[in-house]
Amino acid sequence: MKRLLTVLILLAFMVPAIAQNSEEPKWSIKTTSGYLPTVPILVDIIGVMFVAIPAAAGNEDLEISIPPYFGVEGLYNFNEKWSLGGSTGYLGTVWKLVDENNHKDVHSKTYLTFVPLTVTGRCNYLNRPKVRLYGSLEAGALFALGKGVSVAPDFQLNPFGVDFGTDFFGTVEFGLGMQYTGVRVGLGYRF
Repeated sequence: MKRLLTVLILLAFMVPAIAQNSEEPKWSIKTTSGYLPTVPILVDIIGVMFVAIPAAAGNEDLEISIPPYFGVEGLYNFNEKWSLGGSTGYLGTVWKLVDENNHKDVHSKTYLTFVPLTVTGRCNYLNRPKVRLYGSLEAGALFALGKGVSVAPDFQLNPFGVDFGTDFFGTVEFGLGMQYTGVRVGLGYRF
């Protein structure tokens, strides 16, 4: 009888631990945005050298439009420390040659679109219920779409990132690479 009573008391103490949902979410999806994309900035700087000089001779001004980088990432969490997934993104630039006098008459437009497709590996070095500190590495291909399609290797290193929140979360990443350099912010969901 003492053994049965001891087992029942131990089970009673274990009920709160058993009742908790100890299952860590396995998937997370997030969208991010960053303003200083690396490759499009370099393309625009080099392009300015070849386009701006002839434009100045022809009474034209060059206007460059660079919207923020936008990305989507999906990760599968193997455990509390390691995750693996994929990401893609979009960045488009527009070059316009406009009349130098009124800036309204557009003489020509050139569109460049960059789409990265990468495999993403992530290591959480601090994993708390509402805060995660991590580093990630992305590698894959960067597709440049314009008058044709060209492909370049893509590499992105994000040594420091922080997620804050539980199921719905915000994220801030600091990184360097082909997609962006500097800070990227975003929102995500774990399930």
